Amino acid sequence: MYEKVYKNETLKIFMDLLSVPSPTGREELVAAKIMEYADGWGYKSEQDYAGNVVVRVKGNGKSERVTMTASHMDEIGLVITGIEKDGSLRVHKLGGMLPWKTGERPVQILTDKRDTIPGLTSFGAGHSQVGKNEITWERMRILTGLTPEQLKEKGVRVGSVAVPDRKYCGPFVFGDEKDPMISAWIFDNRLGCAFQLSVLHAMKKDNVVPNCDWIFAFVKQEEVKGNGIKPLVVRELPDVLIAVDGGHASHITIDDGPMIKSKDKLADFSIDVILALQEAAKKVNLEPEYSVTDVAYNDASLGIQSGGPLKIGGIGYTKLNSHGFEVVKYSMFKKFFDFFYSFVKTYNP
Repeated sequence: MYEKVYKNETLKIFMDLLSVPSPTGREELVAAKIMEYADGWGYKSEQDYAGNVVVRVKGNGKSERVTMTASHMDEIGLVITGIEKDGSLRVHKLGGMLPWKTGERPVQILTDKRDTIPGLTSFGAGHSQVGKNEITWERMRILTGLTPEQLKEKGVRVGSVAVPDRKYCGPFVFGDEKDPMISAWIFDNRLGCAFQLSVLHAMKKDNVVPNCDWIFAFVKQEEVKGNGIKPLVVRELPDVLIAVDGGHASHITIDDGPMIKSKDKLADFSIDVILALQEAAKKVNLEPEYSVTDVAYNDASLGIQSGGPLKIGGIGYTKLNSHGFEVVKYSMFKKFFDFFYSFVKTYNP
């Protein structure tokens, strides 16, 4: 019924990236896949000492400025804060995870031996907790079926991290066959990485050369206040930094165009960049939405805090929900790709 959905290249790349865990601080599996894609298309990807991945594209010399677009590789998850005598694990949030978003579900625990073991989040027996409706980290445990000694042997400790089991992360397709909804745990922000990769692939196939040197960055630890992008922009010193991420402000709809960010918790985005993004949208007959928020941030607003870029921008694929089973429209894959690709092809900082 939904055969056409799975033919979209960006979705195919996203599904591949989604197949491996990538909690904050443990992004190495997704990083390896990103480098494999880029190198397979003839680029020469690089990975810095922190674990960020960059792909450099030489410009045609019309501008001496350097533009960086950045998507973060990490996802929210759980961090182990204690190990009980029965081998169950006390946990707390890693990044912006909320306990009620997690619920009871199979999880993968990443070990110090660079593999995973299974577990199950649990809030205990409902029959004995009638009237106790609070969903808190204090009540949550991960059941492992192992003793503390066995967990230690396998490389699980306080500070180890866990994410929902990949088999239950989607994507799930439902709704109107002409323009169905697509849901996954989570798009944030491997879908941004997938869009950057699909644009890189299109540039290679179409022999597109941007007007300036361009750095496509895939960065670590955005979910914990930008510990990937901050050192990266200090080293690279791009003139312009644009975050490619999701858009989920309350006034944004998934039926309209892609999103341009105007202001967030940390920064006002540069008017020159916003106007250039508007022009790129016009060239592909799209009317963008605009985001203003005082509760969220992204790699661009985080990066400018470090004194790296001179101007910043932010673009987002529009979605429902956040930090859970996120939802996008199938049509958004084409809309956002066309918008982003138009910008890369025409931007002259």
